[in-house]
Amino acid sequence: MRFTTGLAIAAALIGAEARVRHDSRPYGNPNESGFGGSWPGSGAGSSSVAATSTHTRTATHTAAASTSFVTSVTKASDSYHSSSSTGTKTSSTTAAATTSASSSSGSLTTDEQNALDAHNSARSDVGTSALVWDADLAAEAQEWAETIASQGSLTHSSTSNEGENLYMGYDSTPYTSAVAAWVSEKADYSGETISSTNYMTFGHYTQVVWSTTTNVGMGSATSSDGATYVVARYSPPGNYIGETAY
Repeated sequence: MRFTTGLAIAAALIGAEARVRHDSRPYGNPNESGFGGSWPGSGAGSSSVAATSTHTRTATHTAAASTSFVTSVTKASDSYHSSSSTGTKTSSTTAAATTSASSSSGSLTTDEQNALDAHNSARSDVGTSALVWDADLAAEAQEWAETIASQGSLTHSSTSNEGENLYMGYDSTPYTSAVAAWVSEKADYSGETISSTNYMTFGHYTQVVWSTTTNVGMGSATSSDGATYVVARYSPPGNYIGETAY
């Protein structure tokens, strides 16, 4: 994508075409699902995954961008809220990855607080209400961050009732940098209805500002090569196909 903070990598998943990687997962309701850093969709350890009602595909890295995003989306005919999942979430860490736990007590680190503030600044700009940091979402995000850091791959989880944005970079403020990367897609979004193809351009941003999303939690883990993987989980999820972000 276009965001180039540090040596960040972003990935974009899903759709008929592959894009640069900067992870965001779409979510949906009983009639439609969208993406948004949160998709029901990727299975652990695979570059492409089929989930209950989600279908994802990893994007191809391009020389034009140093950031990569991942996005997944479900079809309008699918149900976003599904009680079953096709992927297995692992919480174990390996010697290849060291972790950075998120606060669960309400006392956030400076980077976490700045990331939350960045979310809410972007939301304020378009008139959506501020998000609240959710310790449970942060714990889940942390678990998945450890998994993908140990695998060395930006891959969406199979969770189907939360939004999800992914990021990988090498800077000292990974949470803040991740949100900056996602919000940078604002330039590509003009309030249009989300479709199965256009979300790849701005899906991370629309999940950040999605009007009905109220809670967010983030986690991060560092891989053996020093890259930090960031996972943001959102509830309720955003990026419903056929709807607008705000």
